Amino acid sequence: MSKSKILVTASTGNIGLPLSKALHEKGIPFTAATRDADKAFKQFGFETDTVKLDFKDPSGFPKALAGIETLFLCGPSATPGAEKLLVPLVETAIEAGVTNFVFIASYPNIMSIIENSGKAYTFLRANFFMQNFELYQKEDIRKQHQIFLPTGKSKAPFIDTHDIGAVAAEVIENPSKFSKETIYLTGPEAMDLHQAAGIFSEVLNKDITYKEPDDETYSKEMKQRGFSKDYIDAMIAVFGKIKTGQVAQTSDDIEQILGRKPTPLKQYIKRNKSIFV
Repeated sequence: MSKSKILVTASTGNIGLPLSKALHEKGIPFTAATRDADKAFKQFGFETDTVKLDFKDPSGFPKALAGIETLFLCGPSATPGAEKLLVPLVETAIEAGVTNFVFIASYPNIMSIIENSGKAYTFLRANFFMQNFELYQKEDIRKQHQIFLPTGKSKAPFIDTHDIGAVAAEVIENPSKFSKETIYLTGPEAMDLHQAAGIFSEVLNKDITYKEPDDETYSKEMKQRGFSKDYIDAMIAVFGKIKTGQVAQTSDDIEQILGRKPTPLKQYIKRNKSIFV
């Protein structure tokens, strides 16, 4: 099989995995960037082209990007300094002849580099992922019956990353239709974590409460749990976007692109109930 011209970074991640499955269902060949091909195939449920790529090892970037025309770029999650890790990858991609970038637009500096390159691009902006509950709150919900995040009483329209992956597949399939666009992706409604805790309580049939810690209380607790200061500061910065109301607005872009409503939080919890009980 000849090497595909689409490279999916973080291919087994929260967005990369549903994107990979969506591309496979569409019959679109792609190369999965991964550090462990066998593990990736088990998660995919099928085999595809793979290439080894480690965000922390720029020496492998030229080989991974050779012959690639479309780069789906999603940075490493919960990694202090992630933006700096992406700069050499983007610069190498531009030099290697990548002509189209589909970027989960978390970092303004990376967006600027791509915009100024003269290459085609589509930026996908999404807010707090529903999957963050299983990444960061699984043990709190299971053992402490609580949600413990420093977001205050502010709201966010939590989004299922499966919806992001489905949109990304549509963008990759129809690049000219979405070229030079920034697409804002959200869940169906904005809610605070007290409301989210109520939905968890209903689906899990147990009382889940939101503790509403301030930054100092959150930082102290996470330090006691063994997390580094860099990690804690990065999390406070991320959740601070909710606290300050920066991501409260909703969008109908998912419905416009996929022809259906975005996944509600209740449906996500039902689908993943075994994770939280």
